[in-house]
Amino acid sequence: MSAPPYTTTRLIRISADEGFDPARRWPVATEFGVAHILADLARQAAHRDATRESPAGDVRRLQQAGIPALRLPTELGGRGIPLTRLFAFVAELADADPSVAHALRNHFWFVDQALRSAPDSPRRAYLARVADGDLIGGSFGELHTSKAGDTDFSTTLAPHGDGSGTYVLNGDKFYSTGNIFCDVLIVKAVYPDGTPVTAAVPATRAGVDLTDDWDGIGQRLTGSGSTRFRDVTVHPHEVVPDDKFAHEKGSYTATFPQLYLTTVVAGILRTITADAVELVRGRRRNYYHGSSDEPRHEPAVQSIVGQISVNSHAADAIVASAAQSLERARDTEGPARDEALLQASLDAARAKISVDELAARTGWLLFETGGATSVRTGLNLDRHWRNARTLASHNPDSYKLRYLGDYLLNGATPPTGSFF
Repeated sequence: MSAPPYTTTRLIRISADEGFDPARRWPVATEFGVAHILADLARQAAHRDATRESPAGDVRRLQQAGIPALRLPTELGGRGIPLTRLFAFVAELADADPSVAHALRNHFWFVDQALRSAPDSPRRAYLARVADGDLIGGSFGELHTSKAGDTDFSTTLAPHGDGSGTYVLNGDKFYSTGNIFCDVLIVKAVYPDGTPVTAAVPATRAGVDLTDDWDGIGQRLTGSGSTRFRDVTVHPHEVVPDDKFAHEKGSYTATFPQLYLTTVVAGILRTITADAVELVRGRRRNYYHGSSDEPRHEPAVQSIVGQISVNSHAADAIVASAAQSLERARDTEGPARDEALLQASLDAARAKISVDELAARTGWLLFETGGATSVRTGLNLDRHWRNARTLASHNPDSYKLRYLGDYLLNGATPPTGSFF
């Protein structure tokens, strides 16, 4: 039996035949010396999504290339890039493989928080490990809490009881994005009396079980799912009382991870644009009632591809603007800082709503360029819509729209917690 005329492999070969240049598609990654890794990720993304083949090997290559330390100052062993440059790289990484980009979110969030912490902050102690290439993961959410974002955790950190001064960690976490690839896990828990506490434990410590049981329709390879802790030993220096983070409350610390997810969605729009071009270029049959012999010369198809590129360009511009807003807020000192952080949070919310809508529309338009051939499973083009929809579902747009309206109409400030 002959192979189907349009497969994922076929699309890749078209890219090569047309003189595909990783440096042109991913200039920031080229600057960091990892464009070849992104090219490998892009070639395998569709196949891996369909087969759940882990990208762990390529994640390790990114670690070895120094990507975890991009934001660290040069004196700490990093590149010292600004926040806007990081988001530009994340968009390129998401273009190559949005699951890998998403898997690094908690790490870059941790680094961002550590860099903004006081010199004696417990977070600062882990920056040396980041400089060595380690990835920092997070175990926060539980399916047992009464509300998403609440801290009524069932995960507990209790004194060992043997007089050693150590603690024992027990509990189950879900939505543990990226943990399978990480070296250190930041765990939110409570003491036996219910007081919140944070622990930092090596991912390989006895009693830590990382299970890739994420069953979502998209973002299948983010290394998410369950993280279980069974009598995990925690040393005193790995325990951080919640009051050490009290200064962060009310400062819109969640703006970074929110905008990060939106940046990943913008990266998916770039991939949709590239796939639309390759799909149309590879088609040889047009409809009998078309005006040209080949779809690439069909005005209607050209217009659709043009619209797809416009949507992607708009998403890039929206994300870049929100990233600049966040960077300005970080650079603002004195009384104006709180207002700048508020505006950055609002800008990130507006960006998410706009980019989510563009992604949904563009994921649909992609299939308008290829007819019935575009829906064949070998292409796996539906993964773009599935991935974008999964990312958008983390924090529903409807909740954000309500707060945006309330702020404009009544001056009500939005929440400062992790889900806005």
